[in-house]
Amino acid sequence: MFYPDKDFIMSLSDGERFIFLKIICGVIAVDRKVSREELVYLRELALKYEVSGEKLSTMIKTADTPMLIKQARMIVDRTKALALIKDMCMVANLDTELADSEIDYILDVAEAMGIEPQRVRDINAVVNEYLAVSQKAAILLEQEHWT
Repeated sequence: MFYPDKDFIMSLSDGERFIFLKIICGVIAVDRKVSREELVYLRELALKYEVSGEKLSTMIKTADTPMLIKQARMIVDRTKALALIKDMCMVANLDTELADSEIDYILDVAEAMGIEPQRVRDINAVVNEYLAVSQKAAILLEQEHWT
């Protein structure tokens, strides 16, 4: 999967890590559907961020969109903001459909961080290309998932 690099995660402050995870969990909460693929991704993400599954579950259950958008304003480094958008797009595209509520949420978070809508669309396109290639590789290698 297209997970954040461990070095990148270590470059985040504790506050930024918390905000990243909460905002990513917000993608799952906003459409009120949690797919198996999203759960697998979140488990791996929790391992990378060194957070328990229970804590992530609580983050999803307590996700408050207006508050998360306010917290997104605290991510002022553009490189970090773009990485967050990529992770949000990954989670949003893992299940079978990209809900309008997910798109709106991602665009609202992007706007709060000063990221242009066209850049979000471009990142989302790359994420979809990655997922398509990953799926083809898994089929060719006769594996359930390809990393």
